Order: sequence, then structure tokens, then C-alpha cells
Amino acid sequence: MWIDELAVQNCHIPLHALVWVPKTVCVVLGNANQGERECHLSHCQADAVPIWKRAGGGGAVVLHSGCVVLTLGLWVNHYYRNSEFFHAINTALIRTLQKKFPDLRSLAQDGFSDITLNGRKIVGTSLFRSRNYLLYQASILVDSRLSLIERYLAHPSREPVYRQGKSHRDFLSSLAEASPHCPIEDVRASIETEIALALHKELREELCEPHPSQIDYLRKRFGLA
Repeated sequence: MWIDELAVQNCHIPLHALVWVPKTVCVVLGNANQGERECHLSHCQADAVPIWKRAGGGGAVVLHSGCVVLTLGLWVNHYYRNSEFFHAINTALIRTLQKKFPDLRSLAQDGFSDITLNGRKIVGTSLFRSRNYLLYQASILVDSRLSLIERYLAHPSREPVYRQGKSHRDFLSSLAEASPHCPIEDVRASIETEIALALHKELREELCEPHPSQIDYLRKRFGLA
């Protein structure tokens, strides 16, 4: 997927962050997802909505102009410990959002790696790793655009316990619901400005320099060599 490739192209940088707002609608699947199970394929086809697959795990998401996408490529000292890295990166993102928007004080991590607001999901995340390199992605709902999500995504084949079988409409929320003065460009800009500092505070000595011996392997794996 092109977002993965943009990060890996910069894997020679210790910490690379890409923050952007999609201009068009697309569906992105986790690496183990099947489109026919996770999507309403007939709707995607009728509306010419492309379906992509990312390198990381997690569930299917709809990207649209009401969300902010964060992609991080970073190097860490330790193998494994994915749940700890998820928690640290999510905490950095939560702190970044709360610094700019105090109304978001109830943001929290739930499930394996979701970020929720008053118990409803507003951020879906995924993680791909290759030895010391982490590729993290987050889709942040500023304006949920529930009609799009309902049209293109089926009920997920796997769901966190806290979802309890709820529909998309009952399960998802958005930053705008909690903070009315939350323009999407301000969200994008605040993350772009603050996320690196927040990550250094949360990960501290875990962050490290790129491993030259792993860079070529990474680029080859993504067809970039």
C-alpha cells in the first residue's frame, strides 16, 4: 500500500512521521482481512471506491476527508513487546490531542490498541514490525462520516470485547462530538507539530538509531530497492 511505502522510503530516519488528510474515499484492510468478508463489495464497486491492504494488522477502515491519518516509522531497541509499544505510541497520540483540545480528557486506549472517547472508538491503529523497525498507523475520526462507514464496511469479522456486537453507528464516535471547536486542519497541525516530542517522552531510551543492515531488507520487502 502506498502509505506503507512512503514510510519505508524514509526508514533511514530514526523517527519519521507523516500526517495527512485524505482527499478521496478509500477502504483499507488489515493484512489478514478479506475484502469479501469485511466490506460491502457491491457498494465499493458501484461507487468506484478502491480497496487497499496495509502491511500492519487490525481491522478495515474507511479513509475520507473527515479523518486524519498518522503514519509513523521508528526504530526501537527491543524485539517483540508489541503491546507495550502500542500503548506508548497511543499514549503519545492521546497526550498530543489533549494538549491542543482539553475537551478530550476522556480519551483512553481500549481493546488491544483502539483509542476511545467515553467508551466509543475514535481511532483505529495498526502495527507492522520487522525486527527493530516499527510501522504504526492511526486513522483518527474528526468527523465520523458514519454514512460512508456503514455503506462500505460490513460488521467486522473480529471485534474487541468492549464493542459487544454494536453497530458502527453505536460503536464509533468522533473528536467533533466531544470538542465542537476541533477543525480538522488544527488536528492535523497539532499532531504534526507535537507527536515527535510526545513519542520521545513516552518511549525514551527505547528509541534508537536505524540499523543499516536492516534498511536494505525493509526496502526490498516493500519492493523499493
